[in-house]
Amino acid sequence: MLFSILSLLIQPLAATHKIYILHGYAGTAIQMDKINKGLKQQGYSTENYTYPSFKECIDTIGHNLYLKIKAENFDTVSFVTHSMGALVVRSMYKYIQSGSRFPFIHRFIMLAPPNKGTEMADFFFKSSFRSYLGPNVELMRTDSSSYAIHLPIPTCEVGLIVGIRGKRPWFNPFMKDDNDGTVTIKEAILGNEKEIMPVRSMHILMPLRKKVITLVIRFMKTGTFGKL
Repeated sequence: MLFSILSLLIQPLAATHKIYILHGYAGTAIQMDKINKGLKQQGYSTENYTYPSFKECIDTIGHNLYLKIKAENFDTVSFVTHSMGALVVRSMYKYIQSGSRFPFIHRFIMLAPPNKGTEMADFFFKSSFRSYLGPNVELMRTDSSSYAIHLPIPTCEVGLIVGIRGKRPWFNPFMKDDNDGTVTIKEAILGNEKEIMPVRSMHILMPLRKKVITLVIRFMKTGTFGKL
């Protein structure tokens, strides 16, 4: 009996892992619900994290996320983000670099992130109703002093899913390069991605696409998107 108890005490505990799922600017957790359910069905511990994207700046949201993850004390964490959600996670890295112990970051899957800003933010920043759009439109501009461009580069495995026009005529014709109506491929790419997967999708609909959900689950499991 004593031997059995000692064996249980000395054997290593199973490592804990949690996936945080973040919507984008003007989005909601509902938009990410299909991805969240898909990952849960695969046995992952997840949280469909929501935040006030109109009211709080990216830096504040990133700091709050950092504090939450640190307090929850999982061994390993991963992220799935849509659009501005990627910038929130990248802003969180600033606090990891200067803070104390933080979980190991395993994988980071970005859907259509404005990693280099977006021309749409440039447009809305110059508009007469800019004051109604909150602080984050300015932070997602594309000029060389843009907040988005100077955020830390993730050090984990990164999988990037980008939207492309294809032959669909309802995408944004005013953007210079191939795009999903909001973010171009060039604006999304950081340069450190393990894999990049283009899909034909509108920006806002990307988290709802079955193809995208399949890709997210596959990369989270294996570190590769594979072939559809």
